[in-house]
Amino acid sequence: MHKPLPLWAWSAILLLLVCLSRISIDIYLPSLPAMADALHASDAQLQLTLSLFMAGSAASMLVCGPLADRHGRRPVLLAGMAIYLLASIVCACATSAPVLIAARVLQAFGGCSGTIICRVMVRDRFDPATQARMLGRISMGMGLSPIVAPLLGSVLEVTLGWRAVFMVLCALGFLSVLLIARYLPETKPANAVPHGNVLRLYRRLLGDAYFLRYALAIGFVYCTYFPFIAESSVLLQRGWQLSPGAYALVFGLTVSGYMTGSKLFQKWGPRHGADRMLGLAVALNLAGAASLLVLGNLAPWNLASLVVPMMVVMLSVGMAIPACQLAVLQPYGAQAGSASGLFFFIQMAITSACGALIAALSDGSAQPMLWVTAGASAAFAAVCLLSARVRAPQASMFT
Repeated sequence: MHKPLPLWAWSAILLLLVCLSRISIDIYLPSLPAMADALHASDAQLQLTLSLFMAGSAASMLVCGPLADRHGRRPVLLAGMAIYLLASIVCACATSAPVLIAARVLQAFGGCSGTIICRVMVRDRFDPATQARMLGRISMGMGLSPIVAPLLGSVLEVTLGWRAVFMVLCALGFLSVLLIARYLPETKPANAVPHGNVLRLYRRLLGDAYFLRYALAIGFVYCTYFPFIAESSVLLQRGWQLSPGAYALVFGLTVSGYMTGSKLFQKWGPRHGADRMLGLAVALNLAGAASLLVLGNLAPWNLASLVVPMMVVMLSVGMAIPACQLAVLQPYGAQAGSASGLFFFIQMAITSACGALIAALSDGSAQPMLWVTAGASAAFAAVCLLSARVRAPQASMFT
């Protein structure tokens, strides 16, 4: 029997578990060039450790949601983190690019169980106003990771080598398993009855305009900053000749906009609601992506022409992501795990496709990043504007 956790403890533990997959991306970005050299692999091969990480995340979310509805949140989360820990050990010991890529897929599959299940636990445990504040806080943590993790990763890479980065992830995985086992209670409602046919439930969700509005919106808005994540390490270190430490500082400055957006959602979301915050995010995202495209072509070697517009894009993403997460989980009751899993699966599937597109177009210049970001921003705006009048379904439709 677990003792009741205070709100701050809930926030701290869930923040670690949700952010672990995000940290697993950001902390190794400064090491990508060195990893490519050490493993005798191309930059494009090492970028697969990022895009296929997204594919592993997508698969995890599709599986973990229904399992959490059927068997409970806690056991599925514990199993996922155990897989993450074992995969991190393999990453640290990898001697070839294929082994590293395969281990990264498993690392994503296990670690991303926290991404879906912890947010469902927030819905299980707290009222909507508290949910908005906690989701905003979690989103802020997700924004802090791209600032702190690359700095830590660059220090580890310079002082101890890139394998030390994965040893740190091993330690975080072990801590996660320990915290779940010792402190986290089961939050699945006692009267929740899982849907008998998961595929039928998924078909119904995919036919629900309200669900698709937020699933597609979060997928496309994520793709407005994923090209920067995928390309910035090689672009800034090989193109602009930045050191790993300087790259980490520029990367952190750029994504500080995400934290600001999350903080604004945490403050304004409970008062104004998810949809009004999403509308503001659309306007900011379009402005940032358009500025990035124009300035990136007018002044392609001016670092500010990349950083300043991306900060605006990140600001909008920091608002949009918790807004979509808050809105999408409310109507689905006992099927929250499955709905959340499919929601994040769609997001990660879109992101994985975006990563594959970036890898295919990558030519050492900023052009692929500029155009893919602009296209994703246009898609994000189109989804939100065309579905603005859609209303939430009755919960009984999905029981």
